[in-house]
Amino acid sequence: MLPDIDPATFNIMLRFMYTDALPPDDELGDSPVEMLQHLLAAADRFVLDRLKVLCELKLWENTSVKTVASILACAETYSCPNLKSKCMDFFAKKIFKKAVFTDGFAMLLQKFSVLAAELQRKVGI
Repeated sequence: MLPDIDPATFNIMLRFMYTDALPPDDELGDSPVEMLQHLLAAADRFVLDRLKVLCELKLWENTSVKTVASILACAETYSCPNLKSKCMDFFAKKIFKKAVFTDGFAMLLQKFSVLAAELQRKVGI
């Protein structure tokens, strides 16, 4: 087992390698978004491009005011330009005023100041 990958994440990744499919959301644990982010990281690390694309799609499906900041940070970290663009648009056009008060947005400002500057330009502040 790899010390920096959670066993549940590793099991889902291994299952994907054999089946070429992600399990349903109800099999992704208590926090599907968090598990998908871990899977995206693993897919990026092990160059599993199809898994990475599927994780991006599922993360976008699960984007909300509460999750958009962490998903945006994940998209930036693991080089997912399409997901990043969608999240930036989501922030700018739909929920900026609500999202700035989430824990995920505070983390985004601390760890990804470049993204915060991009959002500022996009929103026009």
